[in-house]
Amino acid sequence: MTKLLTAAQMRVIEQAAIESGEVTGLELMERAGQGVVEAIFEEWATLAGAPAASVEGGAAPSASGILPRDISGRKMSRAVILCGPWNNGGDGFVVARLLRPEASCM
Repeated sequence: MTKLLTAAQMRVIEQAAIESGEVTGLELMERAGQGVVEAIFEEWATLAGAPAASVEGGAAPSASGILPRDISGRKMSRAVILCGPWNNGGDGFVVARLLRPEASCM
């Protein structure tokens, strides 16, 4: 069974990780965004067959070996990422960048 954490619990864990010096806030944000992209491709496996994004475009293979894909060239393959303020908004911008690395986020 997967245990879910509250937002407050997650903030405490993230802060402890950052304070340990083992990871930065930016690294945690990148990992979260990469995890979302991997989950997208696990849920919608047909998207994983889209043309691969170039590593130079900012998309690098994850620890699981899944390379984020550029889904923009596929018919009806669009994503809407809504980013609010604070930390999760940053995670959303990472997701957007990894799904379409050639586009710039504004």
